[in-house]
Amino acid sequence: MSITRLRTVLQSTLRVRLESTLQVARSVNNLSARRQAELARKGKGPVPAKNATPVQQIGSRDWTLRPVDLLHKIGSLTTPSTVNLAKLSASWATRRYFWAIAETIPPENRFLLSNDARELDFHQKNLLSDEFGMGFAGLVLEKEFGACNCVDISIALGSPAAYDDIAQMGRMQPDYLMSSAAPNSPYFVVECKGSQTGRYVSYDQMRRGLEQVRSITFGNGAQQVVTLVLATCMEEDGTTVFVIDPPSDGPDEPSRAAGKQENNSERLGPKSWRIEDAGAFAKRAWNAQGASLLKWAGQYKQAAARDHELEPWREQGVEIPLNVTLERKATDVGAFIGAWTNAFPELGNDQLRIFNGVEEELFARIEEGTDAAYGTAIEIQSNLQQVLQGRREQSPFTSFSANGSCMIIEGL
Repeated sequence: MSITRLRTVLQSTLRVRLESTLQVARSVNNLSARRQAELARKGKGPVPAKNATPVQQIGSRDWTLRPVDLLHKIGSLTTPSTVNLAKLSASWATRRYFWAIAETIPPENRFLLSNDARELDFHQKNLLSDEFGMGFAGLVLEKEFGACNCVDISIALGSPAAYDDIAQMGRMQPDYLMSSAAPNSPYFVVECKGSQTGRYVSYDQMRRGLEQVRSITFGNGAQQVVTLVLATCMEEDGTTVFVIDPPSDGPDEPSRAAGKQENNSERLGPKSWRIEDAGAFAKRAWNAQGASLLKWAGQYKQAAARDHELEPWREQGVEIPLNVTLERKATDVGAFIGAWTNAFPELGNDQLRIFNGVEEELFARIEEGTDAAYGTAIEIQSNLQQVLQGRREQSPFTSFSANGSCMIIEGL
């Protein structure tokens, strides 16, 4: 492992292909039709699935990204909800995955996985693909749709049944609820996939995503909900992020187990939920995002308390890690509160450090945790989103998200 290589990778700008076309949607729908026909031949009932359509906003085009932003997004989306594990995630993505990104080959500068990453055993390769798939999906949602906040949808729904369904299905990862801090912006229900095999495998992953993705509607108001399935295909000669939109086909058939789990949501079927109280749902989703940001800044005690409030049915960890000592880092975007971590202490290099922090005012409002603080926090995020939209990136070693988090690498 070379620190020089880390510097080279971070200083590059990489290119992938975004693709959401009628041909992609047809290919996925054909696989779905074959799947239903196979089930019928075996005398089994059909699997409820949505129909895929392309997303015109995405189309088919090249798309550039900075490795530091991808590593930042992987780190934030894969931080476990368990506080004990979250402690390991602050600088986890950078330390674990920078080596998996191949050095650029001009002039195309395509995003490729390194030879070392491609030579992993089957299980480790699948894990890497899944987590890069989450990182790419999160980055596309933030850069293309302005959706910077992200929580596990089962937490946002506030129901043990939603969590239990995921556990019973044995799913590798949940679908996410993503949203922007901008007023009246839609909610995005997002299913993320990743593979290193080929586009046919990605099509089949999206076919499965059409069967897995949850549907939420709002009983009151006109809150827009957009459902997306994204599959990142990392081939030897390039990377493509496929995006399809499974529009709502109406609720599932009512389940016998259907019924209100909390005041803010009602379960209509195995994968369908209706939100009865939009305000309570928004606040709950924000509280989950706030808990995630507390973990990002190393404030595990407060995060554990928020997690328990959100999901009292979950078993708490036996031992909660101590909070890290907070430091303040001034940047051209603003001041951030967080902590430094030695990136590779095993190499005897104390100069190479990673800072994970949360915007100072936003952090204060999250700690406060009142209804008034919630409203102010949303305004802070919205203002930060506007600042970042009009800002040219200054350093390949710094990454800022409109959700209020930052990741800064020093010592290179």
